[in-house]
Amino acid sequence: MAHALIVVDVQNDFCEGGSLPVEGGARVASEISELLHHWSRRDPKAPPYDVVVATKDHHVDPGAHWSTHPDYADSWPVHCKVGTDGEAFHPNLDPQPFDAVFLKGERAAAYSGFEGRTSDGVDLTTWLQQ
Repeated sequence: MAHALIVVDVQNDFCEGGSLPVEGGARVASEISELLHHWSRRDPKAPPYDVVVATKDHHVDPGAHWSTHPDYADSWPVHCKVGTDGEAFHPNLDPQPFDAVFLKGERAAAYSGFEGRTSDGVDLTTWLQQ
């Protein structure tokens, strides 16, 4: 059985200063980065992941997912809009040795990385099974 680490939505808009900040997000990005640093150096103390992938909210026009009066259940403020700094990985997430990145929510709300696809159109489930 292969072991995968899935890094989920560590993006600027979900960290302090973003449009949907989570307190401690920048610290978590740093901690993930430290783990990835040890993993990429094949440090014996690092977990034995075979692959490391990431997901990103990647919104172009997600319809009713965005609202100027969000209810924070079905609608949200604009976030992770393609082409903005908010959509980028947080700068504390470095290095970024991802084997693949799965983009989700381009034109509709998507809450699971398994709804995402690579730039080649491969979904996470299919990619992990290859």
